[in-house]
Amino acid sequence: MKRWIIFLAVLVLVYLYWRFYWFFRDPDRKIPPGKNIVSPADGKVVYVNKIKKGVVPIAIKRDKKIRLDEIAGEHIHKAPGKVLYHVGIFMTPFNVHVNRTPIAGIVQHMVYHRSNRNLPMTKTWIRVALNIKPYIKGSRYVLRNERNTTLFAGDLPVYVVQIADMYVKKIVSFICKHQEVEKGQRMGLIRMGSQVDVIFPEQTRTGGKVKIAVKAGQNIRAGETIIARY
Repeated sequence: MKRWIIFLAVLVLVYLYWRFYWFFRDPDRKIPPGKNIVSPADGKVVYVNKIKKGVVPIAIKRDKKIRLDEIAGEHIHKAPGKVLYHVGIFMTPFNVHVNRTPIAGIVQHMVYHRSNRNLPMTKTWIRVALNIKPYIKGSRYVLRNERNTTLFAGDLPVYVVQIADMYVKKIVSFICKHQEVEKGQRMGLIRMGSQVDVIFPEQTRTGGKVKIAVKAGQNIRAGETIIARY
């Protein structure tokens, strides 16, 4: 009986350590210099899409077309460029959950999209853990769940979409509209498992080419991993 009590006590202590300390860890990151876009989140890349005419090529709605504004909100229609890149980063409860800014610039736009009912991300978590592709097959939370969309205006416009899990009721933001930010600066926190999408054009404002530097299945770190160069 005593062994069971000790075992349960250890489990409780481990859970409390993870839930109230380890989960909220916020390690310093070495921000890479140069013309690049850094990852806003720790986690695994679940897709890298090239979007044309506002249609997202991911398998969620059983062969039905998905519009980009279903993921990022209606403001995305104003995004310059005929072709956009779309990178999805899935965070498990064991990843660092502090998000960072992808570029230096101005917070030009920020909108919180609420949801009546958040869907669980368990299916994606299992597929990511077992490395089953496509990672987000049938995962409708990408369209349904609560999210915060932020537009950073710098050398090129970069959208960051923070998507909450079923067990997350609020996305905490550390920045505000019209604020000037540095690349890799802490921008917010999503509790428990979650996903962050990054959307940007294939060209800079001056016409420079943007080249993707990550691929699906790659583990990346917020503020350190370069996801695109220009």
